[in-house]
Amino acid sequence: MTNHGYVLDVSAFQPQACYFDFWSKWKARGVKGGIVKLSEGTGWTNGYGAAQIAAIKHEGLTASGYHFSRFRGNTYQAVSEANLAIACARQMGLPQGAPLVLDYEERLGYRASNTQAAIAFLKCVKAAGYLPVFYSYSGMASLWDFEAIHAATGAVMWIAAYPTLAGVTSPAMGYFPGISNFICAWQFTDNFFGEHIDGSIDLTGVFTSMAEQKITSGGHLDDYHFEGGKLVINGWFASDKAAGKANHYVIITDDQGHEFARQSVALAPRPDVAKAFPDIPGAGQSGFSAKFDYTAVMAGKKLRVYFRYTDDPAGNGNATDYVSLADMTKSAAYLDSMSVSFGKQLHVAGWFASDLSIGKPNRFVILFDAAANRELQRVKVDSAARPDVAKAQSAIYGSGQSGFNAVFDYDASLVGHKLQIIARYSDEEHGEGKYVDYWFDPFQGPSMPVLDGKTEQTFVAHDIDVKTQKDGSLLVNAK
Repeated sequence: MTNHGYVLDVSAFQPQACYFDFWSKWKARGVKGGIVKLSEGTGWTNGYGAAQIAAIKHEGLTASGYHFSRFRGNTYQAVSEANLAIACARQMGLPQGAPLVLDYEERLGYRASNTQAAIAFLKCVKAAGYLPVFYSYSGMASLWDFEAIHAATGAVMWIAAYPTLAGVTSPAMGYFPGISNFICAWQFTDNFFGEHIDGSIDLTGVFTSMAEQKITSGGHLDDYHFEGGKLVINGWFASDKAAGKANHYVIITDDQGHEFARQSVALAPRPDVAKAFPDIPGAGQSGFSAKFDYTAVMAGKKLRVYFRYTDDPAGNGNATDYVSLADMTKSAAYLDSMSVSFGKQLHVAGWFASDLSIGKPNRFVILFDAAANRELQRVKVDSAARPDVAKAQSAIYGSGQSGFNAVFDYDASLVGHKLQIIARYSDEEHGEGKYVDYWFDPFQGPSMPVLDGKTEQTFVAHDIDVKTQKDGSLLVNAK
């Protein structure tokens, strides 16, 4: 085995890795590369990542990145996590062609589904122009099939196995976990030089001396959003395999491949892609954009979106595809205000948008007794324009008309009671049938309005009852 040098992997737990002298010290110990944690799951990102990558580059070392996965055997989530990792890699300055590692450590799930999810993640990495690498512990080999992963993606393996937890300065090669012929590096310690930091030996040069590779194919689903009732898809795809395929399509299917719609499109200029991927033929004219009718059969699904080059004018034939996912299961809502009027009314206002609201034109707001688990009142409401929500939540169907205002009867018996507001879309005029709800957080029924003894309140009533309370204040009931 050839030793191409040592590699450190760092995360937000090593903020000192933002400094040049951190890497210069390790460089003197034979370290030639750094692997930076970029992201985790579907939302966490490393706030130190950009500075850590910059420091690695400054010291003349090779920079790589890794994503700590949480998707287990969930292929849809794997693609979402891959998109986050790729976005972070670009934002944090990871060079094109650099290794981008899938860190797979959850000891759960089934081998077949775990393997397919890992393949989905690494295919996204490869399509985005980074080198796919799979990382895990040798003791977890029963939870994934690396040979299948390698065959499907070309990924190499970075394997972890610690012969000792004591501080070490070099690997004990007699303990090398040779579980595959495609191992590129071995993480042999989490206590390198006794400093409780992960150390690896690079066996093939992937993490330390890899020559920059030419990227000849890539794509990305940049954006999907709604304009009225239309689903708008934007992205790019370019490939050296597109030669002779003069027809361009955007196709939408479900996860079983059942097609919902397809559209022939003209390619749009993408000078940004040409700049980022100068070796991909046609990168400068690789933009895909299409607008589809959004239908009820699409709601609640994770849609496959295909960008396709083909030699068939109908969109079939000899084709080259880039595939991504569009999530049609999203909902969001916010309760903007709540107040009690002197007329014994509870006023609530807010918004609720949902991809599942299509085909459900009837809107209701429900006052719910959270303590007794029963509905108190139901009010049918009209949709209100919310251009602010449309701007912030453009990827959710109906966000531009998601506003609501509702008024409920309210009296002293509900003050301090545990209540809840439910917003609903329904296909039935009384609010039953097929519906989608949003349950806002429970709240304590607000107090009835009380005059402060200084201001005047004038209102019209048909009957009035006044009682003197023990503290001398007056309790007024009007109707």
